[in-house]
Amino acid sequence: MLQISSELAAPVSGTLEEDRIMLMENEVYRLPQTHREIQVLSGTAWITVDRQDIILQSHEKASLPPSKNFAVISALNNMPLILAVRQDKKQL
Repeated sequence: MLQISSELAAPVSGTLEEDRIMLMENEVYRLPQTHREIQVLSGTAWITVDRQDIILQSHEKASLPPSKNFAVISALNNMPLILAVRQDKKQL
């Protein structure tokens, strides 16, 4: 199950490595399975994983459960989407 929270400034654990992703209208991103946290920095994200859909707004984040499937992310509302995605360094 996805865990969602809304935080303006969340501390980043020392065991996570962060990447930034920018998606424009009609772009889709397949998030690698090693990535476990998604935070929307700007825009609105539509995320699908394990037949669950979730919408995240700016400054919201979600923790993804371990899964054999990839999460699929796209931008909503004809606005650019900027994400911070985090993966566990232990899985690299």
